[in-house]
Amino acid sequence: MKSRIIFVCLVLCFFYGSFVIRGAWLQFFPDQRLISAKKKNFETVIKLKPRRGIIYDRHGRELAITVAAQSLFADPFLIKNPKSTARKLSRLLKVPYSQIYKKISNKNRRFVWLKRHIGEKQSKIVHSWGIKGLAFLEEPKRVYPNGSLLAQTLGFVGHEGRGLEGIELSYDKILSGEEKRVLVRKDAMGRPLFSDINTKNLITLRANGADIYLTIDSDLQFFFEKELKKVVQEYSAQSALGVIMEPQTGKILAMAHSPSFNLNKPFGADPHLRRNRSVTDAFEPGSTLKPFIIATALKKDIPPTTRYDGMGGQLSVEGHIIKEAESTHQFEEMTLREILSYSSNVGAAQVALGIGDSFLHQSLKDFGFGSKLGLSFPGESSGILHKPPWKQLQVATIGFGHAVSVTPLQMVTAYAAIANGGVLRQPSLVEAVYYKEQGRKEVFDSKVLNRVLTPDQAKTLTVMLISAVAAGGTGSKAQVKGFLSAGKTGTAQVVDSKEGGYVKGQYISSFAGFIPAHDPKFVIYVVVYQPQKKFYGSTVAAPVFSKVAEYAVRQSGLSPVLISEKNILQEKTKQNHKARKIQRDISSSEEGKTPNFIGLSLRKAYQKARKEKVQLKVKGSGLVIRTIPSPLSPLPQSRKIQLILSD
Repeated sequence: MKSRIIFVCLVLCFFYGSFVIRGAWLQFFPDQRLISAKKKNFETVIKLKPRRGIIYDRHGRELAITVAAQSLFADPFLIKNPKSTARKLSRLLKVPYSQIYKKISNKNRRFVWLKRHIGEKQSKIVHSWGIKGLAFLEEPKRVYPNGSLLAQTLGFVGHEGRGLEGIELSYDKILSGEEKRVLVRKDAMGRPLFSDINTKNLITLRANGADIYLTIDSDLQFFFEKELKKVVQEYSAQSALGVIMEPQTGKILAMAHSPSFNLNKPFGADPHLRRNRSVTDAFEPGSTLKPFIIATALKKDIPPTTRYDGMGGQLSVEGHIIKEAESTHQFEEMTLREILSYSSNVGAAQVALGIGDSFLHQSLKDFGFGSKLGLSFPGESSGILHKPPWKQLQVATIGFGHAVSVTPLQMVTAYAAIANGGVLRQPSLVEAVYYKEQGRKEVFDSKVLNRVLTPDQAKTLTVMLISAVAAGGTGSKAQVKGFLSAGKTGTAQVVDSKEGGYVKGQYISSFAGFIPAHDPKFVIYVVVYQPQKKFYGSTVAAPVFSKVAEYAVRQSGLSPVLISEKNILQEKTKQNHKARKIQRDISSSEEGKTPNFIGLSLRKAYQKARKEKVQLKVKGSGLVIRTIPSPLSPLPQSRKIQLILSD
């Protein structure tokens, strides 16, 4: 009996020892399958969303930041009285009772969102109720410190933190960064246990998206938006927009719209207001396109002094009558400069017809019309520029900015090419990206798209645009005291997209130009949609350019170049002396061509007339400022020339 007991004990000890040894073996040398099972049952991976990058303006001012916010959720299984809880939440959160009750009455669900990103005051009230089943989760919230500033350009994010419009959308991947995964233990319910990882460690582990520095100047942007808001109110306009560009680099300094919307409450705004119409919308520009018709004439070697018949203010093309903007405008002969200065539709139409459709189409394409400019912004439009052949009427109407559609971005970029000596640059909104995780900053360089004019052609066109803003030109209200500006007004009819043709009595007023004209630093384009009281670009848009341009040059610290009457007179005297010297050096005209008398005194003019064997008819006194016919044009058979003199 005793031996049996000893045998049984030995057997039990053997098995017990075997288990101990096996357990110790597994503890120190575990099987891979058991490790996998352990991880599956007792460990879980949590995803740490990165903090979205900050958007700055060019001076490092914050335009979009991310802060921590409380989001309310519920576990319906734990809520004992869903009706009472739903009533309380409905009153506090301003959400319909039925909507909340439907969420928290379903006991089969263990997690439902009630409201994302609620205020601190609301979260304290919910905490004070002490209702089991209601809890908060900290989430990142996108905040725009300046409210509506630059709204259509910045865009906004959704509740899940993804970009939905504007820069937030086009650079979403860069701003968002990459998620980080952290391995933590979990309980039997599958919930993560954070007992061995404190909150500070989690914050440290959280990645950051890259920061973006825009080319925008927020001060200039604010002033521009304020002026657009004023002009909308003054003329009861539907809306207004504008773009400011640095011509040497293509950097956009401001992109303003009015009315705007609050970026911190974007989903309550009209979708039409959220669209960046400077980039996405195209319209017939009107007379602001005329400089590019004149530029094309210069490229085709048409002399600036070439004269065009004013046709008494009416031009017949294919059975249609093209008229001047005002019935009182009945110009006689006009040079290219005068066509721009007077904004003559008849003159511009004749210039376009003289150029021809193929050459004109290619020239406009070279300036960036009819193509996307590669801004890296969602919804960029290419505008409308049909391929030739064009009918004669279409060529003529394109001459004064109809039968073609352009975006404000294309227009300001094209004017920047004139200001930049004929070099077209790609527009840009982003100056640099800073990758915090790698400690690396990527700076974007300016990109040249095309040379559209020679330096001399650009200078000639600039002089013409200066005269368009000078006294007597249509853009005289765009002048800035102490500075020389250049530009062109525009007044276009609104296209009727439903019935075709144009909407009666509705116009788009605009002005495009640059300052200082002799050394351009700012190219500014202003568009006012459907002003109700007055509608000419010279009256509505040009004054906005003047105010914004004055602010821009003063803010940048530029010194006035026309600071007194004495300086103006001295500069004029220098220019007159230079002009006289040039004219004295000009040799006699070619056979059969009108001699050049510009800049000569009356005595010198008579001396030259005797030499050239022509007769003079004189009007005024002083120096010759104009001749009829113009210099180098065909000499009349009568060999009679009229001289216009001025002191």
